[in-house]
Amino acid sequence: MVHLIKLLAVVALLWTPAAMAQGQGRWESAARLDVPRAGLAVAVLDGRLYAAGGAGLTSPRAEFEVFEPELNRWMPERALPRGLERFGMAAVNGRIYAAGGYAPGELGVEPTASMWSWSPEGGIWQSEAAMPGPKADFSMLAYGEHLYAIGGTRDDNSIYVFDPEARSWETLEIPDDLTRRGAAIVAFDGHIYVIGGSLGGELSARVDVYDLEADAWTSGPDLPGASTGIAAVALNGRLHVLGGTGTEGEQRQTLRRHASWQPGEPGWRSEPDLPTPRTAADAAVLEGGIYLIGGGSGGGFFAPFTAMDTTDVFLDEAS
Repeated sequence: MVHLIKLLAVVALLWTPAAMAQGQGRWESAARLDVPRAGLAVAVLDGRLYAAGGAGLTSPRAEFEVFEPELNRWMPERALPRGLERFGMAAVNGRIYAAGGYAPGELGVEPTASMWSWSPEGGIWQSEAAMPGPKADFSMLAYGEHLYAIGGTRDDNSIYVFDPEARSWETLEIPDDLTRRGAAIVAFDGHIYVIGGSLGGELSARVDVYDLEADAWTSGPDLPGASTGIAAVALNGRLHVLGGTGTEGEQRQTLRRHASWQPGEPGWRSEPDLPTPRTAADAAVLEGGIYLIGGGSGGGFFAPFTAMDTTDVFLDEAS
């Protein structure tokens, strides 16, 4: 009987939520960017990964690079029309669109509403309809045939939606406190997820979920810790959040945190930490792996001084 009790205790321990809360996978290194960049944006088009913009020492950067997975190499493409930092970039209908962000202006670096698009066939950037208002430190994603610009430095209670066919924008009203700066935005299975970010200088752990068909908002489980400047993607039915700036104890610092969540589960599970702490990076899924690109070991004012040229790839071994 004693042995049976011990056996049952071991089985119970192995099946506790804590024991199941650790994901499996590994990080590998890929080719480095030509230039270290934090506050950049990335997009995938036709099996290639593109990286653009980022923070510069005196002005946002305009570099635009393409990653060839077969060669494991970044190569230069035609630069952005002007330097951009903490802007939105996404691909739809065979074109890459870059919008908003911090850009050089009459009063220095300031948020912009401008947008341009690029295709591999033409190889040049063409002007597109500007967003209804300026946005910076936000995300833009493609879902279906539309682009969604969400978040930013101003809590304007709105999402901007772009129709590439009509080449026009519309504005959707959203509840309070959803326009958070530095939030990660992911589209998955008919829903858009707004994860973390900051509002009024306060870091957030919130996860807000928008059902596109029902036009309704609900809440998901909070992140393991409040953070901003995080990157996020969907892979194998799970949402992955990567890095960012958060608090450990009473101090704010750059994180190595990597967590994932499958919608419907009660909470987030831990995944293998990032190889190094980083914030203001961007991520995308290519050939079944998560590519985490650029970023910096320090955020805000320190972003251009701590920028990284690193490309790290996470290979999921258990979803």
